[in-house]
This record gives sequence, structure tokens and C-alpha cells, in this order.
Amino acid sequence: MNNRKLNIPEIQQIPQFMKILDDLSVGNNPYLVGSAGTGKTTLGEKVAYALYGRSENDSKDLPFTIVNCNQWTSPIDIKGGQTITGYKEGALIEAWRDGKILILDEMPKLDANTAGLLNDALAKSAREEAIIFNGNNEPITKHRNFGCIATGNVIGKGASGNYVGNNKQDASLLDRFSGCIYRIGFNETLERQLVYPAVVNICLDIRKSILKYEGKEAGDDDTEDIMTLRTMLNLERAYELEMKRETGMKDEFGKTYLKMPNGKTLKDGLLSYFLAMTKEKAEHIKNEVNLEGFLNSYKGSVMKKEFIKEFKRRIG
Repeated sequence: MNNRKLNIPEIQQIPQFMKILDDLSVGNNPYLVGSAGTGKTTLGEKVAYALYGRSENDSKDLPFTIVNCNQWTSPIDIKGGQTITGYKEGALIEAWRDGKILILDEMPKLDANTAGLLNDALAKSAREEAIIFNGNNEPITKHRNFGCIATGNVIGKGASGNYVGNNKQDASLLDRFSGCIYRIGFNETLERQLVYPAVVNICLDIRKSILKYEGKEAGDDDTEDIMTLRTMLNLERAYELEMKRETGMKDEFGKTYLKMPNGKTLKDGLLSYFLAMTKEKAEHIKNEVNLEGFLNSYKGSVMKKEFIKEFKRRIG
């Protein structure tokens, strides 16, 4: 692994990245815990690419397979079994056999009994040529590159006020991740690298105001209505399209982006974000960050120049 090229630009901005990578390389099972929208699953995907020395979106088969865990996730989804259309292989078996990273997205949402099907495999993650059995009770030998990353909003030891869909998991399952649990929270350095300055600045102001309103510490991501990286990226996509129209940029076919009446704007996205809050809370946050002033200025001439500069930097 030391000789592999780590072709992931964000590595230096994510303190846990190399630790997670090292865990996988020695057969440990990392567990990424944090609030919704903090980038846990995306981080898992990036680590999978880095583990195999690959760059993202390289047009090859994905180096990971994902189980979107929920109360309806079945043993067939994990280990395989018969369906009305024939035998279906499980995600665990596919990753185990083909040398992929198994990402258990939101693992605590699994029924505890279903989650127990993972115990045997996760206990053998570090063993060479270990064997588990698929849904047809056939022995499957572990590929040397197999690994597992779990994500969750909670550790899995009980209920959460903000995340009510989680189940308490058996201690034997959680033990498979012991010593490899990582808290994935806010990362302002990474956010500033990924998100346009105009968007990230107002979003960070909003987050700070929310935490202040709730009486929470600066790094507390377990807060209702909190501003997350996912929200920032959602807002950024609308902002980029809006600014391409505002500045008259051309698309890949040489056609000019035209202003569209009632097209989606950053203003629309921000106002929509505040609809999830109580009216009193929303008005307080809007006033404290001077949202009206920002909305009246983010399409001004100076801000347009900043957008064009950043856009050109991104496309190289």
C-alpha cells in the first residue's frame, strides 16, 4: 500500500483519512459516525478508491459495493438467496469474493438479527483466505483486498432524539469495529475547498448562528436543522447554474447559458432550507447573518468576478 498513489485531492483536509486507510490495509473494520450530511458515505467511497491506488470516476468497476441499510434489508441483500427471478448474490459475498470494500451505509438501521449475519465475516476480515458461506451455503474464499466500512448517525447502542430509525445493535457486532470508530463531523477546511466562497461563507455563518441559538458548542453536529456539507453542495449546484446564466457563460457545446424566468437560484435554495425550521428560529437566524443583505449582493459585479475566477480554477 505504501507504493500506491493516493490520487484523492481531499486527503490532506480529512484528518481521519489515512487512519481509515491504514485500518483497512491491516484488516480492521472502520466505523464512521456522524450526523446526516457530514459526508460519511462519500468518505468511505474515496477511501476505497485510494486503497486501490485509483482515481475517482476512472470509468472502471466501482471498488466498493453499498448496502443501504434499513428495516427492510434482508439476509438475501447481505448473503444472497433465492428470489422469484432466481438466485441473487448478496453484497457481502460479492465484496468478499471480488475484493471490494463493503460499505454498510447507516448500519444501525438494520434489524439486529439481520445485522448478526455480518458477524462471522467481520471477525475474519484480517485472515488470509478465510471462508464464509453464501445464501446457497456454498463456501466463498476471501479475496485479499476485501474490506468493510460501516457508517451511522449513532454508535448503535440505543435510540437518538434526532435519528429515530436506528436500532440497538448486539455488542458482538459492535465489537467487530472496536478501536476503529471515527467521529465524522464538521470540517471547515474541507468545506472551503469543495464549495464556492460565496456559498460556503453564508452557510458557515448560518451554521454558527444555529449553534449559538441552540446553545451548542462549535463542533456539535448533533443539532436539529444544522447546516451540513450535503446542504452546502445542494445549494452550490443551484448557485453554479444561476451564475453561469448571470455571467453568460457557454456550455460544452458553445451555447450561451440564457437567463431563465423563475429558474432555480441560490436564494430559492436558502429560503427553502429555512422552511424546515420554526418561524421564530428561522427569522432569528436570518436576521443575525443578515441574509437579506447577502441575497441582495451575491450577484453583484464583484461577486460575479469571484465566481468566474473560481470556476476557471476548478476546470483547470
